[in-house]
Amino acid sequence: MRRDMKILLTTAALGAAVLWGRRVPEAVGGLDAFRVEKVEVRGLRYMKKEDVVKLLQLTPETSVWGDKSVWIDRVLSHPLVKSVQITRRVPDGLLVTVTERTPIALAPTPTLEPVDAEGHRLPLDPADYRLDLPVIQSESRPPTGARVFPREVRRLAAEVEHLMASDTAFLQLVSSVQSTDRGAVLARWSEPEVSFLLPPDASPVRLREALGALNDAIAKSPDHIPDAIDLRFADQVVVRRTKN
Repeated sequence: MRRDMKILLTTAALGAAVLWGRRVPEAVGGLDAFRVEKVEVRGLRYMKKEDVVKLLQLTPETSVWGDKSVWIDRVLSHPLVKSVQITRRVPDGLLVTVTERTPIALAPTPTLEPVDAEGHRLPLDPADYRLDLPVIQSESRPPTGARVFPREVRRLAAEVEHLMASDTAFLQLVSSVQSTDRGAVLARWSEPEVSFLLPPDASPVRLREALGALNDAIAKSPDHIPDAIDLRFADQVVVRRTKN
């Protein structure tokens, strides 16, 4: 259809929308001018545009006035999609804005798989995307086919997200996290080899205190780096050395 004719029909449809409201799609949805021909997708980092378009399940007859809730549910069915918004671009376009789930750690299934802050398994190969993320150490494994990890892994994933928000530099040195038998979080650095015993949701202030204690201990004894920095006790930072 010629572009000037599309513009004319669009103008007429928008004018009718002011007068008729929701009845307009029913009246004009079948017109060729409103067949979806263009789909723009935004917000992608891991998924590809063609993956999202395929999820929409558009046909040559699909109208821009189609049911957005159906399209949204279809896109949300993908395990990498956290949320999605769809905007009509009358006369023949759709704008799909996707918020993807962000990998925040690696968790055992028993092989290591990316997990987001809510504990969702993400179908990403860590090698393909060079995901240098902390490893969640846990004996809990998701049931076969489950899209979400067990509670312990979800709790640790949330702790990793909290550490990222509290002190990104601290988290970048964390190689693994695990739960202790008393509900604390054991965060290990690999370089230097130091373990941090943290209360749940440790504040940025407490993390800075831990780093200050570590730096002070190294300054005093460069050849005897502490094994552990313990923040579990209120208003205390305990530095432990067990190595000679």
